Amino acid sequence: GALSAPNRGAADWGWQGLIAYGCHSLVLVVDPNSAQTLQVLERHKASVVKVRGYLYFPLKVLDLKLQSLTLGKIIVWDVATGTARCEIQEHSKPIQDMQWLWNQDASRDLLLAVHPPNYIVLWNADTGTKLWKKSYAENILSFSFDPFEPSHLALLTSEGIVFISDFSPSKAPASSGKKVYISSPHSSPSHNKLAAATGAKKALDKVKILISNEKPSAESVTLNDCLQLSYLPSKRNYMLLLYPREILILDLEVNQTVGVIAIERTGVPFVQVIPCFQRDGLFCLHENGCITLRVRRSNCSITATPNEEPDPDPVQELVYDLRSQCDAIRVTKTVRPFSMVCCPVNENSAALIVSDGRVMIWELKSSISGRNVRNSSSSASPLYSPVSFCGIPVGAFQNKLPDLSLDNMIGQGASAGEELRNSFLQEVHLKFLLTGLLSGLPLPPFAIRMCPPLTTKNIKQYEPILAVGECLEQVIQCSEKNRFYILADMLHVFPSDHRGIEWISLTGFISFATSTPNNLGLVRNELQLVDLPTG
Repeated sequence: GALSAPNRGAADWGWQGLIAYGCHSLVLVVDPNSAQTLQVLERHKASVVKVRGYLYFPLKVLDLKLQSLTLGKIIVWDVATGTARCEIQEHSKPIQDMQWLWNQDASRDLLLAVHPPNYIVLWNADTGTKLWKKSYAENILSFSFDPFEPSHLALLTSEGIVFISDFSPSKAPASSGKKVYISSPHSSPSHNKLAAATGAKKALDKVKILISNEKPSAESVTLNDCLQLSYLPSKRNYMLLLYPREILILDLEVNQTVGVIAIERTGVPFVQVIPCFQRDGLFCLHENGCITLRVRRSNCSITATPNEEPDPDPVQELVYDLRSQCDAIRVTKTVRPFSMVCCPVNENSAALIVSDGRVMIWELKSSISGRNVRNSSSSASPLYSPVSFCGIPVGAFQNKLPDLSLDNMIGQGASAGEELRNSFLQEVHLKFLLTGLLSGLPLPPFAIRMCPPLTTKNIKQYEPILAVGECLEQVIQCSEKNRFYILADMLHVFPSDHRGIEWISLTGFISFATSTPNNLGLVRNELQLVDLPTG
C-alpha cells in the first residue's frame, strides 16, 4: 500500500538483481524482471528509513543479505528465508546513513553506520559486534566512500564536508579529518548572473569561491539545502553536490568547482542523483517523478571570450548533456516520488518508488540514427555506439549491438580526429521505456472477500482469488504457495464507494455500492454482477 513519510529514500537495487524498499514497518523485495513482490520482511516496530542490499558468494552457497533500519535498530535479513540473521542497536534515534564495506577483504559483513548526532560506528553485521566508534564536532548527515581509494571517506555535515584519509576497518580514524566549508550556490553574489554569462569561464568563476578552508559568514547559506554528496565512480578525484536546482561537480585535486548542471527558472527541481561508473553519466530524479539521464560531453575545456586574456592554467570544464527522460507522474498531496534506484550491474534500468506504493521500472533503450559521423550536422554533441564488443572491433556494416549494459550502448567519447578516422561510428539516441509496474493496494477502508472455498467438485478449475473493492474495483489473485500477490485485473465498476462484495461462483461476484447523499438526503444504490473471464 501507500508509504509513510519516513520511508522516503529507503530503497536499494542490489547486485543480485532485486529491489528492496521500505513500506511503513515492512521491507518489500521485488523482482524487477516480473514486477512482482518476492518477499515481505516483517520484524520492525517502526517505519523503515534505510535499506541496503548486499551479495556475497561463500564457497558454493549463494546468500542474499539485506539490511534495514528503523529507530536506531539495524536488522540484517536473509531474504531467501525471510528471517532476521542479526539485530543491532546503538540507541533509539533513527540512523542517518549506512553502507556495506565492499572494497576490503578483512570481512564480508562489515557495515558502517552514522548514528546521530555525530558518531560513525563500524559493525560486524554477522555477529552484531561493535568494532569501533568515532565522534566528530558537527552533526553528520551522510557519507560517501572514494571508489578509487578505500581509505578516503567524505562526511557531509551541517556546516561543510569532512575529508577522512585514514579510514581503516581495523581501527578508528586517528585524526578528525580535513574540514572544508562550502556555501550554497545561492550565496554567491554572481549566482543570479549565470543566465546572462556568455562564456563557460564566467559560469565557473562564480563557483570557484565556494570551496574554502574558512568558515562562511553568518549571512551566507551553507550546506543546509544540500541534498546529497557523492564521489564520481567514473572519474578519479571528482565529487558531486546535489542542490534542489543545481548539481556541482568538484575537482578535489584543485579544490574548485569544474561543472555546474543548473535547472532553468521554470524547470523542475532535483530530488536525487545516482552517478554511473561504466560511463560518466548521471541518473537524476526530479520532483515531478521524471527520471533524466545526463551524459558528460567529451573534450570540453574552458575557453576565454574575445575580451579576456587566455588562462595560462586552463581547467577542464565538465558539461553534462540531457540525453533522455521518462514521463512524469501526476503529483498530488499524497502522490509524490519517494526514491529512485538504478541497476548496479547493467546501469541501464532505473526504478521509481512512488508514495502511493507504485514501483515503476524504466529501462533505457538505444537506437541508431542511421547516419555516420561525416553526415551528422547536429549542433549538439552526439553520442556514438561502441567501437568494439568484447574486445572485437565493430565493423561498418555490423548489426546494432544488444542493449546489455550502459557501456554496451554508449561508446567512449570520441574527439574530432577520431571522428574523422572512424567514419563508420554510428550516432546513438536513448529513450526510456516502461517495462514494469507494481501497483499498491488502495488506501483503506475497502471491502475484501475471498472466493468460494476449494471442494472436491471444483478442484480442477479452482483458483484462490481475492477481491478488494474501493472506488476502483481491484481483483487480486493471491498465491498462498509463493506468498505474494499478483495484480490480475482492475475493473472500474462504480463511480461511488463500494459497500460490499459477494461471490456467486468461482468466476463471478456481485458488487454493491451507495453514492453520497444529496441535498434531500437521497442516495443512489447500485448493484452489478461481474463476470471475471470477460470483465
